[in-house]
Amino acid sequence: MQPTAKGIFKDVAEQTHAGDQSPELARLPPGRHGLPREFVVSNQRGRLAAGTIAAVVEHGYHETTVTQIVQAAGVSRRTFYQYFSSKEECFVDTYRVVEDFLLGEMRGAGKDDDCFELLGARLAAGLEVFAANPDLALFLLAAPQSAGGEVLEHYRALLRNLQRVLKEGMDMGRSAHDPGPAVNDGLAGGIASLIVAAVRQGEGAALTARLDEIAELVLAPYLGRQAAADAARQLVA
Repeated sequence: MQPTAKGIFKDVAEQTHAGDQSPELARLPPGRHGLPREFVVSNQRGRLAAGTIAAVVEHGYHETTVTQIVQAAGVSRRTFYQYFSSKEECFVDTYRVVEDFLLGEMRGAGKDDDCFELLGARLAAGLEVFAANPDLALFLLAAPQSAGGEVLEHYRALLRNLQRVLKEGMDMGRSAHDPGPAVNDGLAGGIASLIVAAVRQGEGAALTARLDEIAELVLAPYLGRQAAADAARQLVA
């Protein structure tokens, strides 16, 4: 049974923080515990997801080993290989779960808002996810860039998905123009770098205070600098 993103990150991943030696997850009792299989699978996969995040953030993608993942997760290597054939498979599975969680939180925000208020609500929801657990920002936005290959492609797909979620929050009829894919890609990468830099400087918990700055960056290519600054100020007024 595949655990949902909500299930993992409501009860599991939000308990991991930068610098922790291991996720604060409840261990299953040894032996014949009589617990339902669905609970066991959800618990174990949740632990492996949190352990993967913790290990990759601490060691980097290439340096992370299966041993480090299972140690951080508090499960055995045998349990790991019940679900995954390799570190790469475990990482990609976890990455997709975290991405689904982030995008779900953003899409669920500001449903009744209009125009730029919707954009502001979705940006704020994304920043709140990273502020609550800065490790998720490093895992999603930093680790893949040094990994390269297939892992980097997942990062690029995430940036495209984030662009779509944010553009849904803009009234394109009010925008000066759509700057095109190249500018949008560069903008998304720049915002990701800004978030990662804030986390590495120990300012991850204060990311929500930068909503106006990031909103202005998102809007500037569409509205022009001054109109974007005015709209961003209105979002946090």
